[in-house]
Amino acid sequence: MVKPMNRLRTIITRHGPWLGCLIALIGSTMLDNAWHRGIATEPSPQIIPYADQQYLGVNLFNIQNEPDPTVVEQSFATAEQLGAHYARIQMPWEDVEIHGRGDFEDRRNASDIHSAWQKYDHIVAMADAHHIQLIVRIDRPPLWARTQSAATSRFQNGLIENGDSTGPPDDYQDYANFVATMVTRYPQIRYIQLWNEPNLAYEWNWQFPDPEAFTDLLRRASSAARQANPAIVILFPSLSPTDGKEPRIAPMSELDFLARCYAAGAADFFEVMSAQAYGLGQPPDEHRYVRVRWSPLRPFAELDRPIDTRIDVSRIVMLREVMEAAGDGNTAVWVSEFGYNSAAESVPPERRFVWGPTVTEAQKGTYSAAQMARARQEWPWLGVMNLWMLRWGGPAADPANPTPYFAIVDRDFTPYAGFGILQAASQTPATIGAGTHAWGNPAIVPTAPGQWRISVHGTQIGIRGGTGTITVAIDDAPASPVTLTGGDDIIAARLSDAPHTVTITNLPTAPPALLIWRQQPWRWLFGVLPITLTIGLGLALWRVFVRPTTITDNR
Repeated sequence: MVKPMNRLRTIITRHGPWLGCLIALIGSTMLDNAWHRGIATEPSPQIIPYADQQYLGVNLFNIQNEPDPTVVEQSFATAEQLGAHYARIQMPWEDVEIHGRGDFEDRRNASDIHSAWQKYDHIVAMADAHHIQLIVRIDRPPLWARTQSAATSRFQNGLIENGDSTGPPDDYQDYANFVATMVTRYPQIRYIQLWNEPNLAYEWNWQFPDPEAFTDLLRRASSAARQANPAIVILFPSLSPTDGKEPRIAPMSELDFLARCYAAGAADFFEVMSAQAYGLGQPPDEHRYVRVRWSPLRPFAELDRPIDTRIDVSRIVMLREVMEAAGDGNTAVWVSEFGYNSAAESVPPERRFVWGPTVTEAQKGTYSAAQMARARQEWPWLGVMNLWMLRWGGPAADPANPTPYFAIVDRDFTPYAGFGILQAASQTPATIGAGTHAWGNPAIVPTAPGQWRISVHGTQIGIRGGTGTITVAIDDAPASPVTLTGGDDIIAARLSDAPHTVTITNLPTAPPALLIWRQQPWRWLFGVLPITLTIGLGLALWRVFVRPTTITDNR
């Protein structure tokens, strides 16, 4: 009995130090990711264009397929009532230039021949009438523009699997020409999104996604759009978050796809990056970036994907890191789609949970509002967030389809519980975190001439470019005078890492920017720990495997 105990003691003595260092290194790294990764701590050198917009937008899904013009108008009226300032819609190219190049007449119904632009004219007019700015997604070429690609056996087989399959045209210039025509017709539309999810095979003619080819498509279309309207703002398409482990549908992660687009020069061809940020049923304050999928209860079920990185809203930070690595840190990100699904029990189980665990209607609103609040406090580079979706538009959905359960109003526009929660959130000024914020940020609220009230989450606050003597009160404490020199002036310091209310008076002219710093307690420790533990791990391994040792086995 003594011999096994001695051997165990020897093993622990010999291998315990390096195993302990390794476990501690992995644990501290995961905690650092969960507590600190992606959270801004200081102002950026410049204001990030398009990041300080009004925040809330909605997707008006299938609005182009609504046969009743009054439903279109009611959709925009409901979006306005919600407090949305943007509406993302789809303009399928195949729905406008239907029958041939330069042919914009809709002859699909011989008894009702009309301009294919007619319904889009109405959509644009209703958006204007309700003070909603459109974000127009342009994709889905007509069949005449992709006869070669559509005829391949690979695409035809894919079409059987997914009836919504599409892909780029045979001649990219045809797409560019259509984009220019659309931009010319609607000069009041400021935001267009060129394509959708080009990292998925069924959006790319069932071919292997090609970042370099997509960059060429983007280059041609953006150049044509800018020539037609120099004021146009071009959004990169939102990529589908994927780990690249689905060889037929998603053989490349969106992070790899984006990195190759940047390497091909894509940064010159858009003003705003897009992202998807679905919650997948998890609470919006979930900060994990890695989740273990493997379970001892199902030991052979997840062997091809034991670790998942696509689990929550934090995925957007990884996309941001690709942007910064490519030197594109001064470009804003807008969320094309975010939301939570409340699929009913009547949806078949195999489809009900495709969007993750379901939530209640109230949770849908609470989670979506909290996701927006988190973005404002942690990610100063993130601008508009478009909820998926306001309402399921067009023809009624298959009852077994869980997608309509993202909506926050019913088909007859009856609001679900989440509508009121989001409406209240849209009327409450946001709390903004560390970063350089343009003074036009909606969180900076004028309360009287020369007086401003701001809710911030930070430990130090400053103003860039202001002059004169102002007074500053923190959390309604007595105000103190501060002299602004025209540079970067600190107006409050040594605050706790918590939300604070800042009241500024005697500032009649809005300065260019508000500066916020955030010093998180103990964050410095997670900069020291990996270095210390890595050194300890190296020494422990050297002691075991390199340095000669003599171990006495007491028998």
